[in-house]
Amino acid sequence: MKNVKGYFWDTNILSHFRGEHALLRQHIDRVSWDKIFLPSVVVAESWRGRLRRVDSVPKAKPEQAIFPHRKLLETHDLLSQFRVIPFDEEAAEEFSRLQKKVRHRKKRHADMMIAAMTLSNHFVLVTRNEQDFADLLLTRQMENWIDNPPS
Repeated sequence: MKNVKGYFWDTNILSHFRGEHALLRQHIDRVSWDKIFLPSVVVAESWRGRLRRVDSVPKAKPEQAIFPHRKLLETHDLLSQFRVIPFDEEAAEEFSRLQKKVRHRKKRHADMMIAAMTLSNHFVLVTRNEQDFADLLLTRQMENWIDNPPS
């Protein structure tokens, strides 16, 4: 999309960024880094998953806490590279509209929040899971930087 205000990364894209994915790197080079953002929902998902692993360490075996705590710091370093946009009043209004639109379908709450933030900020959602957002966003509001080369 031309004249894109910004790109929101879904959690799956963040995972590939950590792995230095070649096509993802090409897309990053194509756009300005200052147009790439993380929705606060993605940040929350990342922290929730990491903290769950830290909390699951048996209290009786402190040596097992070393690896999860190292990963905790890696998560901090990774997330600190991005500008984070919070879920705000406009996103909440958009979320309410989406809830009415998909009332009778099972939809993950976080996906609806991310879609609402994408719409309210006039961004493009970068995700590998386009099918999760197919009934929430238009095709032109999504890009897959993992499977599709830059155009």
